[in-house]
Amino acid sequence: MNKFVTSTVVVLGMVGSLGWGTVAQAKTKWTAGSPKQLRGAWVQLRVKHSGEDTDISANSLFLSKTSVMVMTDFGDQAYGGKHLAYHVNQGTYYLRDYFAPEKVWNYTKITRHGKKVTLQEYGKRKPGKSFKQVTAKAVHLKYHAEASAALLKK
Repeated sequence: MNKFVTSTVVVLGMVGSLGWGTVAQAKTKWTAGSPKQLRGAWVQLRVKHSGEDTDISANSLFLSKTSVMVMTDFGDQAYGGKHLAYHVNQGTYYLRDYFAPEKVWNYTKITRHGKKVTLQEYGKRKPGKSFKQVTAKAVHLKYHAEASAALLKK
């Protein structure tokens, strides 16, 4: 009898803990649009000299009222889209966007420190599928005033 009760409690505990992560993600309250505090162009340039050639690449975040574009690994990876939503938790912004051609939701974590931000992609989700955790390298960017003026001009 004790073995039955113990095994039942263990199984129910395991089942309950497996479902909690997806429930927590689904219950998060998202605000439509993008946070005003992060709108603009955030860039980290890299210049690489190879003989007489000069290669210029960048990590960047371009965030407007209705869309986002993120480039990481100095241009090797890019994602972004429309249908923006965000929520804030203890000073960290969690941004969600929908990329229509691939039919995927991208999730990005952004922390701002004055004129610098740190961003990291933390997940993806396709419609009808469960949330998939992604471990991406954190990227540190600086505010770019000239590009921001052109991006946010209406």
